Amino acid sequence: MAASADIEPAGNPDYTDRHLDAIFNEGFSFSGYERDMLSLNLGKGKYLNISGVSGTDSISDGRGSIFADFDNDGDLDIFMTSVQGEAHFLFRNNVGERNAFIRVQLEGRESGFDAYGAVVRVKTSSGLLTKIKAGGSGFLSQNDPRLLFGLGKDQEAEWVEVTWPAGRTQRFEHVAAGSAIRIVEGDSLLEQIAEARFRLVDPLSRREEILARTGFRKGEPFPDLLLRDLDQGESRLRDLIRSDRMTLVNLWATYCLPCQAEMPVLQSMQKEFLKAGIDLIGVSIDVATVGGVSGFLEKYGITYPIYTMDENSLSDLFERGEVMIPISFLLDGQGRIMDVLAGWSGDSREELERFISLAGR
Repeated sequence: MAASADIEPAGNPDYTDRHLDAIFNEGFSFSGYERDMLSLNLGKGKYLNISGVSGTDSISDGRGSIFADFDNDGDLDIFMTSVQGEAHFLFRNNVGERNAFIRVQLEGRESGFDAYGAVVRVKTSSGLLTKIKAGGSGFLSQNDPRLLFGLGKDQEAEWVEVTWPAGRTQRFEHVAAGSAIRIVEGDSLLEQIAEARFRLVDPLSRREEILARTGFRKGEPFPDLLLRDLDQGESRLRDLIRSDRMTLVNLWATYCLPCQAEMPVLQSMQKEFLKAGIDLIGVSIDVATVGGVSGFLEKYGITYPIYTMDENSLSDLFERGEVMIPISFLLDGQGRIMDVLAGWSGDSREELERFISLAGR
């Protein structure tokens, strides 16, 4: 049957190219920003969704994840890749690291060096723990090849038993908690492994995360943007910055709904800013819609200095291609970044008041 003119044929190269480019190059979601999910095994076939409380519920369209004890502290952390771009996520696990554990590394002989398919059982005061050495798990992923067993408050495991794929079974009695051991197929003695324990880096603060996403760093110069006032007069941002004062540069746009809530508050705080030694400057990123700026300012009663920019300045400002508005940068007298505030919420005014207190020190 011939395809209707209003139906896009399957395999249409224009469709394929357009959508793949949007996903892999422009960062659009493959599955509607579906959040990643993490479940806690409660036993007896029951699971609890802990995605939100654990912090792993990213909207990044994860397409590969592994569980591994990256810092050797006795609990499993999560490493995940995203289908968009080259995003990678490492979720540090801080739950359970004070409990006892045993880590088992297997080395096969008859069963193959990696010992895939070997079954390890650990007897604890709470029952029997069982894990299988697997070669892969999930989508194009492989978990930590070392098998980790939690012992709770036990000082030792009553025994550790390995059933090898080739058929041999070995059991080792009274294995001390905190041990990292290597079991070699056919050897009667355990080998203790010295592990270096360390602490993974702390997550970025909200401000550090925002700066990282913009590509800027605290203490470095803010771009010297070419700006135009409402009368089309041009000036450089550096010429608007006074050496004896701070400058708050607020980036906004007429189509930005949070900007409509933020800018009247900035207007109401302008006298406080000036008294504290902070000059407030609004910079519209309306490039294609610059004609609506004057009407927007009149509608919301904005009278503090407002400037616009061209496409070149916009590219300099958002080199990484991720546009975040509203966003405000607090600059010192030399135009260096001191602090940042992104978005608008119930806490944002307190952040602006903190800028004022910072200027008063």
